[in-house]
Amino acid sequence: MADTAALPAPMPGRGRRSPLASRLRPWQRIAVDGFVALLFLVPFGSPRPHGPVTANPWLSLLVVTISVAFLARRRFPVTVFLLLTAGTLALAASPAPYNSYQPFAIMFALYTVAATRSGKVTTLAAGGILAVALVVLTAMHTSPSTTVLSAAAVAFAPAVTGYAVRQQRLHHEALAAEQAGKIEAEVTSRLAEERLRIARELHDVVAHALSLITVQAGVAVFREHEASRMRTTLASIEETGRTAMVDMRQLLGVLRGTPAPDSSGPTDLGPVPDLLDIGTLISQTAQAGLRITLREEGERRPLPTAVGLAVYRIVQESLTNVLRHARTTTGSVLLRFEPDAVTVTVANPPPPDGLPPAPPGPPGHGLRGMAERTALFGGTFTAGPAGDGGFTVAARFPA
Repeated sequence: MADTAALPAPMPGRGRRSPLASRLRPWQRIAVDGFVALLFLVPFGSPRPHGPVTANPWLSLLVVTISVAFLARRRFPVTVFLLLTAGTLALAASPAPYNSYQPFAIMFALYTVAATRSGKVTTLAAGGILAVALVVLTAMHTSPSTTVLSAAAVAFAPAVTGYAVRQQRLHHEALAAEQAGKIEAEVTSRLAEERLRIARELHDVVAHALSLITVQAGVAVFREHEASRMRTTLASIEETGRTAMVDMRQLLGVLRGTPAPDSSGPTDLGPVPDLLDIGTLISQTAQAGLRITLREEGERRPLPTAVGLAVYRIVQESLTNVLRHARTTTGSVLLRFEPDAVTVTVANPPPPDGLPPAPPGPPGHGLRGMAERTALFGGTFTAGPAGDGGFTVAARFPA
């Protein structure tokens, strides 16, 4: 059996390092947010030009509260955004030094909302910040142009940046999901191909051996008074069974990846059957009473191992079908080596005069398996009744 092919190569660029923000650990994120929150408090520790100002404990508590709430912006972006907006608006309407609390905390929170929430939520949040900024800046008696530009910068800069980051992340997630889907489909396809290979090998090995054993056992029933011929038939049955066991052992060894030691025989997997083993195969069927002639045309040349195995299995399954269904004791195998292809043809004549054709049995997998083997190598396969009433199987493998 062929080894399973490698999985698809990763998409270009997948080996690149992710952005720094996505590589930070949770405690590192909290540390960064804590440092930023402390920067928001710097203006309150600066000396005042008009001397000390009486502190308001409630407003001081509000400053500390919204600064601590800022640390939770990644976990509760919308809630923290609303709290920071309300707190910053209240401080803007308060006396000095509390009115020096800048809108940077709101901008960070708006960026987080835009990067984690839908476009509708981002639009509402940006619109709310724009309205609040216009009101506050107008109350500070700034010029109209400064008011509009500053309000737009506070509202739209973090919203647009966060929205762009969110779209990029969604794009990367979509690409990752698409790649994962392709890999899953490829793995499923490879598994299906492996199951088909295993089914074909099991069918060809087991069906052929059981057909030989069944025919020989049926003949042995009528030789109960011929001890020597009875012993010959039983020895042939034993040999067929041992050969089938060896084939099964080889197949299971390939599936397991390592050969299983066996005290009754060698531990290696053994050679894969090919064209040279077709003669042995025909000799085995002769013991079951089927006389097959083997003929070659053209100059024999080495074939790939997989192609040689496919030709061998097609001959094996065809002879099995002759034993089971043809009701004849003769047949022929033709191997034709052409310059650009190799062709195998297995034919059997019609049943002798007066012998009715075999009744149709349940549909099997033999012909389908042979067609699949041929298609794997880009070849052509035909099987059907011949002009003389017999049956012909032909497979052509391109060189």
